[in-house]
Amino acid sequence: DSFEREVQFAKNIYNQGNRATCNDNEKNRSSDMCPVMNVVPMLQRSTIGLIYRLITHHNVEFSPGFDNNEIEPSDAGDYDADQSDSFTSSTSPRSSLSSLISLNNESIPSDNWCKVDPNDLIETAAKKPLSNVSRDNISNKGKNEEVKALLPTYLDSVTKIRMVILAQSRSFWYLVPRWAYRAFSPMFREEERTMGPIREFARLTCQNALPGSPLALLNERTSHSAGKDREKDQMSGLSKDLLDEAITLLFAGQDTSAATLSWTLHLLSLHPEIQQRAADEVRSVLDTVKSGETSNQLDNSTKVTKNLITQMPYLDAVIKESMRLYPVAPFIVRKLTTSITIPTETKTAAHPTQSTSNGAISLPEHTFACIWIYALHRNPKLWNSPDEFIPERWIDPQLQQKDQGQKEFGSYMPFAIGPRNCLGQPLAQIILRILLARILDKYVAVDPKFDAVLKLAEKEGVEVNSKCLRKDMQAGF
Repeated sequence: DSFEREVQFAKNIYNQGNRATCNDNEKNRSSDMCPVMNVVPMLQRSTIGLIYRLITHHNVEFSPGFDNNEIEPSDAGDYDADQSDSFTSSTSPRSSLSSLISLNNESIPSDNWCKVDPNDLIETAAKKPLSNVSRDNISNKGKNEEVKALLPTYLDSVTKIRMVILAQSRSFWYLVPRWAYRAFSPMFREEERTMGPIREFARLTCQNALPGSPLALLNERTSHSAGKDREKDQMSGLSKDLLDEAITLLFAGQDTSAATLSWTLHLLSLHPEIQQRAADEVRSVLDTVKSGETSNQLDNSTKVTKNLITQMPYLDAVIKESMRLYPVAPFIVRKLTTSITIPTETKTAAHPTQSTSNGAISLPEHTFACIWIYALHRNPKLWNSPDEFIPERWIDPQLQQKDQGQKEFGSYMPFAIGPRNCLGQPLAQIILRILLARILDKYVAVDPKFDAVLKLAEKEGVEVNSKCLRKDMQAGF
């Protein structure tokens, strides 16, 4: 719902003529022009709002242009998802330009694009007067405004800390004792500056948690309460353990969903036939529910529910394949609890395509081992056509047999595996499928660059490989 409100607000801002970054020629074009916007901040705001409300029970809406005291549209106009005319957005800060277009639009020429800075939406919303509220709600509104005002800085810091962690793991400082890293590394000072807004957002989240919410219940436990023997946060007086839990829940909860959906939309924009098949499946299931032909256990509505997504195997395959190519975390680091021996393989001159065992690598206990999940998911020994986006590999028995990675435990691990895997995996799996189903039901992801390449290829009489527009993962984005 939050994401669709973001779309509606963007449409209203566009219709009001707020196209500050368009040039004069673009402003003179016909009214069917589509605004191009970055979808990542919109997905981040939508998913962080979901996680925040889930763990605090504090009802606040992070979408711009809405009354923060109630989850109702204010100056953006009454929300009606079925009336959304057009909305486009980039699926990744470093991806090729991808867009979302409402299904009730006619096809739009690829040169009819108008770029709009997504931050303009927040600035525009901030300039608008707040809707009238009762005096009883003023205190709540102040609390809502405080956490919402910090959100843009928090989301920027979340993206930046990924790059800091990646840089630190590849540097000399990862090998030295922690005290030396803190005392002498300029990277640590950058890390602390970046973590400032993240910690502050977590503090506000803990302070705003209502009685009975997961964070409030966690705070009541001896293990997380701010007792005499517990380490406390100096600024808030909260238990440091509770603050760390809040940081983890907020970061892992929104980051997983927003990044994965961004990459999935990026891939779908480059593979229209796959997107069409997934959208057809979603609409077929929703239409069946609406007509009352499904089990009585299902609600006779068009809302996407946990039960409905179990009836969408191709949508599930699309997300699995997207997470294979772009896992949530490109790598993980684990400390070995026991010594292990890894056999090595070398290629002989007589058989350059075959590998033979030759010695072994021994890793002692307590060694830090890096598992490069990004490379693991693209290993040609484990995956047939490893760099291709083929959702059918997860549901076609013949294609499944070609993938050794689907047979061997540990070959596919987008959320990591073992005792320290992602605790939010079950929730993320549901959120991803529901969000993607709702997006595909109402919008089409397109890539203007891909459309331009197709036109050029058709003119020159050559075939096009969409991989030329695909971007490599950089710290998850």
